[in-house]
Amino acid sequence: MRLEHIIQEANVAAKIKDPKTMKMLGIAMRHDGTLPKGKVAALGPKPSDEDVLKLWSDILDASLRTTNFGDVSADGKFDEWLTRMYMNGIVDYEDINGEGGDALGAWKALSLRGKLAEKHQDFNKFKNLRQIQAIVNDRAYRDELRKIKDAEVIEKHKREKKELTIVDDDRYIAVIPFNYGSCYTFNNSAGFPASFCTGSSQGLTWFNRYAKDGVIISVVDKNNTDDVNGKWQIHAATNQINNGDQSVRKDEVFANLFPGLMKKIIAGLESNAAEIKANSTELMRDGYDIPTEVAELKKRFPLSYASSEEEPEADAEQDANDGPGIYSVTQNASGRTARIEGESRADIINKLTTRYPDSSEADYTIEKVQE
Repeated sequence: MRLEHIIQEANVAAKIKDPKTMKMLGIAMRHDGTLPKGKVAALGPKPSDEDVLKLWSDILDASLRTTNFGDVSADGKFDEWLTRMYMNGIVDYEDINGEGGDALGAWKALSLRGKLAEKHQDFNKFKNLRQIQAIVNDRAYRDELRKIKDAEVIEKHKREKKELTIVDDDRYIAVIPFNYGSCYTFNNSAGFPASFCTGSSQGLTWFNRYAKDGVIISVVDKNNTDDVNGKWQIHAATNQINNGDQSVRKDEVFANLFPGLMKKIIAGLESNAAEIKANSTELMRDGYDIPTEVAELKKRFPLSYASSEEEPEADAEQDANDGPGIYSVTQNASGRTARIEGESRADIINKLTTRYPDSSEADYTIEKVQE
């Protein structure tokens, strides 16, 4: 299907004849704040139902023509289903254009190759895009989809990505993306295949849209890279703190999963403020204002900011002063010191109190000799 032939090829514009359906579509589009404002404005103040329908057809076709798995617009398989979801308020333009096309493309790629389980093969059983995303993100299909997806595309974005790492420790990586290549790589390279619209096949538009409003923060939990909660994206300007498939969007969950991480992110922003500002001048005039970004993070995500990193379970100093070896034992009253070999600190105490029954642990200072 091509836009100029959409009517003749019996796609969605030609399939919708019912005046009530056309009016419902118009109402849905008027209430969709994610639609490109320029395209809607071009229709004028009182567009006809036919003009609205044509715009919807064009938008839908463009959203499905370019996905991670090729053009899925040509046979019009998804048009009526998506239109129905849209009119009922189940999806908006961002859902379809941002990540929906990739999910549908993944399902179709698996279906055509006979890789879907029988229960996932009947497309009409799906009630929304989230169900499809959940299925194609299942580990049972992940390896196959990665084989199907053009690996060169990922490599291209890896080579071209621009980003700055603000946290990199034993547990976490957090980066500030400065271009679409960074977001695409974040979505599609290692670990869970995230569905953030900023890194989808249509993501250049969405990256530019979000990045100009404020810092985007991409977060990876190194301990759980294959889990849906192994990747998160944060955008304080639009109050978004979303996990890998965007099924969780809550400050409370992030705080519970990653206590203390928000403080590390903020510290990373502040310590790299000058470099972030310099690298973001193409995204926002004068670059990102980090004090403002930090204030927004604290305001939008108070629970995550208030959370604190848990103390280590074991006392490392205590562990180092125990176990088999030689111990330096000082009698506190006299100041005399001797070296005693034992299996543990408790063994040393037992030897002392056995030899000197009137003494106790409090009478001695005991330290393991570090050879």
